Amino acid sequence: MTLIHYAPRVGLALALVLLAACASQPPDHGEQQARAVLLGRGLDITNLPQDAFRGLLPRQQAVRAAILHHPSIRAEYARLDIAAADVVRASELLNPSLSLSWLDVRGGSNELTVGLAQSVAAVMLRPARQRIAAADYELAALTLADALQQLALTTESAWLALVSAEQVLQVQIRATDAALWADELGTRFTAAGNMTPLQRAELARDAAHAKLALLDAERTRDLAHSRLEQQLALPHDDWRVPASLPLPAPVDPDQDQLLTLVWTDHPALQRITWERQRLLSVGERDRKESWLDDSELGLEHERAGDERATGPEFAIRLPLWHRNAGTRLAIAAELALLDAREAELRTQLPRQLRQQLNELSTLRKSLEVRSRSLLPALAAEVQARQEGVNFMLDGVFNLLASKQAELEAWRDQVTTLAEYWQQEVALAMTMGRAATPASEGVLDTSAIVPTASDQPARGQQDMHHGRHHE
Repeated sequence: MTLIHYAPRVGLALALVLLAACASQPPDHGEQQARAVLLGRGLDITNLPQDAFRGLLPRQQAVRAAILHHPSIRAEYARLDIAAADVVRASELLNPSLSLSWLDVRGGSNELTVGLAQSVAAVMLRPARQRIAAADYELAALTLADALQQLALTTESAWLALVSAEQVLQVQIRATDAALWADELGTRFTAAGNMTPLQRAELARDAAHAKLALLDAERTRDLAHSRLEQQLALPHDDWRVPASLPLPAPVDPDQDQLLTLVWTDHPALQRITWERQRLLSVGERDRKESWLDDSELGLEHERAGDERATGPEFAIRLPLWHRNAGTRLAIAAELALLDAREAELRTQLPRQLRQQLNELSTLRKSLEVRSRSLLPALAAEVQARQEGVNFMLDGVFNLLASKQAELEAWRDQVTTLAEYWQQEVALAMTMGRAATPASEGVLDTSAIVPTASDQPARGQQDMHHGRHHE
């Protein structure tokens, strides 16, 4: 006995199975979707230049270098490919089962049974599995966008930290110069008998503190360079950052507008929406699976001697002991957890956003007070002291003390501006958007006017990058 005599029936069954088992092609729109999400958040990574990123490295170039070279992004793209493979896997059905049995009956006859069966659950639950896999793919694309954005912001933070460290180091070199020159003058005055031991000890103390401050500034610069180097992941180290921090944008951000953007575009809220849709699809699948689990529909042919019998068969597992109640309870709990997370975000995000905006406003005011009032006043004081020294109406140590105060104020200005930009990056992370662009200007510390009295120290000390050879 063969199946040829029953080809129409078997062929129809096989056609239905093959039609249901047609696998879809893996989706490939995830990368474009991630870029579109980032573009909506203010970060454009389309058409990234494949240059060598050598020489001077502006902030946007640093971000592009990190996106193109950092290994974590390659891992996220691989996870997106895995999610695409899951979409294909969800469209595939279990292979049909073929059963054969042959019995030798006493008396010389035999009995042959042939069966072909397909899982009903695999067919009926296929659309639900496809919806779940599609939701997982969308979540993977959103995760890729989040990873790219996080890398961009952490790279900007590292870039700003290195620029500020370089600028603080340059100011500290000048401050250490002044302290060392004061110490040298103290040695000469002591030798001439014109300085008390207490005054001499104070100058030596200040010089030692200045050296230690310079060492700390060098160490901070080196650590910041290493951090940015890890973010860039470039195959070479032929790059450098500018020596001056950018100035803030001239306009303060609109708090109400930022809050509106948080409600509509925040990545965490978008993710909760997708996860909720996925859980609802999982619940729909499990409700059907509780009845269709391991059920099979097949075609069976039996021959016993001269008798033939052919017909369909159906097997179903009776849901007597459970109907996936535990799974439904778990889904309900996960949905409740998503609701709690969403409520927490909607409560905490506005508070955190207002706090960061207030911090930015305070830092901006501090920058303005120094630039408009304190720094000009200290520069005028140094100039007056210099004129007094030129006409022998004032002492050189008073001039050096005034110069030290001016340099400390410049160092505080650089530190405050660096803190301002780090707060801008933190605000961007809170909002789930790109960082605020800077203005065209920079904080130019090269404009600090040197005094005539601190020049000999430069001739006597090798101050290149803070290395002193006494």
